[in-house]
Amino acid sequence: MYGKWEDSFIMINAFKEEIRNKNPGSVVDTDFEISGNKKCFQRFFSSLAACSRGFILGCRPYISLDGCHLKGKFNGVLVAATGIDGNNSIFPVAYGVLESENTKSWTWFLNLLKEAIGTPNGLVISSDMQKGLEVAISEVYPNAIRYLNDNHKKIWSVSKFGTISKCDYITNNISESFNSWIGELRYQPVINLLDAIIERLMVRFDNKRRIVEKWKGNIVPTAKKYLNEISKNLGD
Repeated sequence: MYGKWEDSFIMINAFKEEIRNKNPGSVVDTDFEISGNKKCFQRFFSSLAACSRGFILGCRPYISLDGCHLKGKFNGVLVAATGIDGNNSIFPVAYGVLESENTKSWTWFLNLLKEAIGTPNGLVISSDMQKGLEVAISEVYPNAIRYLNDNHKKIWSVSKFGTISKCDYITNNISESFNSWIGELRYQPVINLLDAIIERLMVRFDNKRRIVEKWKGNIVPTAKKYLNEISKNLGD
């Protein structure tokens, strides 16, 4: 149905250029391992313009990072940077395919993520404590890792975070939600997987836009519900 699995990797550069042409402002890149006259696919990164702009303009500066294994013929990991929109729903910011979760691959992904969204004021990045991410950080900011090891060995307090990025998430639940959202796509060849994610993003954004058009007032429904709950029985 999908053709040869190998052909999917051969077409990856053409796929990258097509996304760039059709979505100006998107950050899309590939990485290959070259050995002699052989060129082997290693990594793919994508942050569509709608995703990066939407995150910067409409989301808290909070990103959750996680990866899940591909289930097809070849090994690999699908990784994603996921944010939270104004109504506390997941907001995909960037995603990609890596050969594995290691220092080199995560560093490559995070550098492209920085190119896509910059470093927003108060940015907080949450991960599931993968050693690769810790090492990447330690190479650039060794004092940061030393501080965390000395002061936050076991417990992190949400109350200590700045109000700009403060949210109800202290686990990797939003990344798990993204993994669930694309669950069965992991069994497809890489081109079909990446293209299907784009299609789901378009459908999701369109559905969200239609929902928002029906809202009334300046407060989002999640905030309204919360305010109503905590204000019950408070009198006038």
